[in-house]
Amino acid sequence: MVKQYILVPIAIFVFCLILLGLVYPLIIRGFSLAFKNKADGSPIIINKTIIGSYLISGYINNSAFFWPNYNISFAFGYDPYITINQALSQINRISNSTGISKQFLKELIYKNSYQIEEENLFLFSPGQRIVNVMELNEILIKTYPNIYSKYLGEK
Repeated sequence: MVKQYILVPIAIFVFCLILLGLVYPLIIRGFSLAFKNKADGSPIIINKTIIGSYLISGYINNSAFFWPNYNISFAFGYDPYITINQALSQINRISNSTGISKQFLKELIYKNSYQIEEENLFLFSPGQRIVNVMELNEILIKTYPNIYSKYLGEK
C-alpha cells in the first residue's frame, strides 16, 4: 500500500517532466520554425540591419518618419497601425524634415492603406482605412536611401 503512494506521485512527476520538459518545448519549437516570419516578430530588414517590426512599431520620435499613435496603444506595446487621417496629419512634418513632396507622401499613404472589414477589439471600427507606419517608413527608406541613410547611421 505504501508502495502505491510512492509510485503514483513518481509516475505523475515523470509523465509531467517528459510532457512539459520535452514534448511541449519541441512542439513550440516546431511552430516557430514553421511560422518563422511570425515567430521572430516580422522584422523589417534593410541592408542586413533590423530597423523595426511590422507588428510592433517601437518608439519613433524622428521628424523624418511616420509616427504611431502612442496614446491609444494601451499596455500592449506600440501598435504600428494608424488611421489615414492620422497619417495625413504627419505629411507636413515629414516633408519639411526631408524635402520629400507632400503629394508623394499623400499618394504613399493612400496606396498602402486598407479598410478594416470587421470589428477591431482595441483601436478601429469596420470601414476605417488604416496604414502601418512601419511599412510606410520602410518604403520611404528604400525609395529615398540618400535622405534616410543619415537617420539610420549609414554613410
